[in-house]
Amino acid sequence: MQKFRLFILLLIGISGFAQTKVLYDQSVEAYKNKDYLLFLKLTKQLDSIRPMHPTFTYNLASAYVLSGKKEEALLVLKRMVLANNAIAFEEDTDFESIKNEKEFKDLLELKASQSKIIENSVEKISLSEKDLHPEGLLYLQKQRLWLASSIRNKKVVSFDKNGKCSDWFTECPYSVFALKTDSDEKYLWVACSAIPEMEGFSKEIGGKSEILKIEIATKKLVKRYTVNGNHVFGDLIVAKNNDVYISDSAEPILYKIEKENLIVWKDLRKEAFNLQGIALNKNESKLFVADYLKGIMSIDIKSQKENWLEFPEETSKKGIDGLVFYKNSLIAIQNGVVPIRIVRYKLDETEAKIIDFKVLDNNRKEFDEPALVTLVKNKMYFFANSPWKFYDKDFQLDISKFENPKLFELDLQ
Repeated sequence: MQKFRLFILLLIGISGFAQTKVLYDQSVEAYKNKDYLLFLKLTKQLDSIRPMHPTFTYNLASAYVLSGKKEEALLVLKRMVLANNAIAFEEDTDFESIKNEKEFKDLLELKASQSKIIENSVEKISLSEKDLHPEGLLYLQKQRLWLASSIRNKKVVSFDKNGKCSDWFTECPYSVFALKTDSDEKYLWVACSAIPEMEGFSKEIGGKSEILKIEIATKKLVKRYTVNGNHVFGDLIVAKNNDVYISDSAEPILYKIEKENLIVWKDLRKEAFNLQGIALNKNESKLFVADYLKGIMSIDIKSQKENWLEFPEETSKKGIDGLVFYKNSLIAIQNGVVPIRIVRYKLDETEAKIIDFKVLDNNRKEFDEPALVTLVKNKMYFFANSPWKFYDKDFQLDISKFENPKLFELDLQ
């Protein structure tokens, strides 16, 4: 009964926490009373409220098999393995009735294959500022200058070919996430959000977010764009007409800056859970946005009509953070799965569905939560090791536990 030792703490942060906890407690009671039909009903509800939650998904597979629905149980277990191959479900007596099934043995083979090490990207440099905690990065081609954001130190730094960092802009009020520029490289657009991992955080400013517009030539702040409420502006992208699209990870809302105004462009609170990376296709007719739980949504720029992309059976929709569009493909950093991987998802000619995929990197020892990425011609760059897990309960960072930030390059040719 290992599943019930799991992670009631993981319920924290889910919308409707009180209702969810009641359902969860009822499901535990139903399981203990061997009322497996009720257990199944409740776990289905929980899975619909919070898809791909480690506990809820595991319990759903258990509920299916204990209710005699073996095929459904195997499908859920496969979905779970693709998202996390470290879960030892094969040791659970709940699945005793299907352990001799071919499909169950196939799952064990799949689980083992998920650990295969695939190495295509290479380390280029290590940054000199160890506690920078970089998230976003950008290459200014006109200036031949690299920039990196800082979650912890609330600033933008530049770094040279040897990784030596210099402060570039230090007037950021909060943690700095994404960095993007317009096509002329006149302005730098910076996504800032107040989170506990930053220096100087207090509960009073938690959830505050801003977009900064900085003139690159002078490094002068031109304008701040703010919004009230609890937000985390995690990623942004700038269109050729200089419209800026922003993803909010705290509330699943897409914002837009047009004509110097920050507006709600698309409210996805009924559709999505946790928005992450965003990308425009080549002709900028579609916006792709990653949801950490549900996969990737395609949105028509003109009509705002949305469509969730179907994923191949042998992949997981879960855990996509960084996202870029490249030659009719979407390249995703999946840091919310085990093991962490980088996957290229090939789109059909209409860019309406995924027709193929290739794992470019998988189970690298250097990968400790890579996040956002940037493209420079035919190469993709990202920081392989972000120290998210090395903050203690008081959000103090132990720099003795991790290495300096490592910039990796992935040749996409």
